[in-house]
Amino acid sequence: MTTVFGVHAQAPQGNTALDLQSVIKVRGADPVYVARGSSGAGTTGGLDTDFTLYEDQAGHKPLCTVTPQGANGRLTVTAPDGAVLAVLHPPKGRRYELELPDGTRLTGRAGTVPGWFVYVVLSPLTLLYTAASLIGGYGVDWHLPSRTVWRSGSGGPAPLKFYGITDKYKLQPSALDPRVAYAQAVLHFWST
Repeated sequence: MTTVFGVHAQAPQGNTALDLQSVIKVRGADPVYVARGSSGAGTTGGLDTDFTLYEDQAGHKPLCTVTPQGANGRLTVTAPDGAVLAVLHPPKGRRYELELPDGTRLTGRAGTVPGWFVYVVLSPLTLLYTAASLIGGYGVDWHLPSRTVWRSGSGGPAPLKFYGITDKYKLQPSALDPRVAYAQAVLHFWST
């Protein structure tokens, strides 16, 4: 079974003590809330890397915490019981990597060859669409090919995929802990 979710910027909330930054809307399930931590730590790219995922908007039910690990920019995803769920590596250009406790490494690269091909073929239409949007007062609303697929070197189906056109993530929960996928998605969302 596939889980579909999207990460969205969160409007400031006056009714909570949390510093809510984003909300993860999960199709067919309750949302997950992302609150920046107290350390205010960030990578050189300006990403807020100290954050916690919560089941509730009040912050009483934490799912996991993401904190910096050393000076190399790695982020540790930790469960409420203290178990390490994964280590996220800082984005290197358009490449994302995470490491699971069993040694499995998942690597995702933004943009695919077919995506770029379709983008180039359809670019004249994209220019027309952009011109019509500007004339209509809607502004520019297009993106470069940004589909990202996180795969391990062992093959098999990809545990996590991001579709840039729809801004949706698709997760195989049997292959990757949803908390790790949500943390990776937040890092991906904040870095794009």
